[in-house]
Amino acid sequence: MDLVRTITGDELSFIAGLDYGQDQDRHESALHLVIDQQGGQFNESQRWFPYEVVELGAHHLQIGHEREFVICTLLVIRSVIAGFDKATDLAEKKITMESRYRMLPVGLREVVDAEYAVAGQG
Repeated sequence: MDLVRTITGDELSFIAGLDYGQDQDRHESALHLVIDQQGGQFNESQRWFPYEVVELGAHHLQIGHEREFVICTLLVIRSVIAGFDKATDLAEKKITMESRYRMLPVGLREVVDAEYAVAGQG
């Protein structure tokens, strides 16, 4: 099963609040739409709401919120693959974030590694 599809309400709320709680409700509604109805794919109207908080979540691992970090990471990788995110260099991101990825529990680390492999960064 796709980890993104297993997101809980608490995890979604956590991600939505990553911009210091600004516009949390708007981010949360947009995240619901992206995950539940769009299969994790973003469109241009979602560049700020919710992609902004997804990017923030993929850049910062917070202890106790490893799943949220991984879900955001998966969404960013998939957005690059889909051509939505043209700014993120996945090879650079993988190198930069490697020490954080190694802090993840083995199962979550394997999910991240597999997603990078799909993106040709295995």
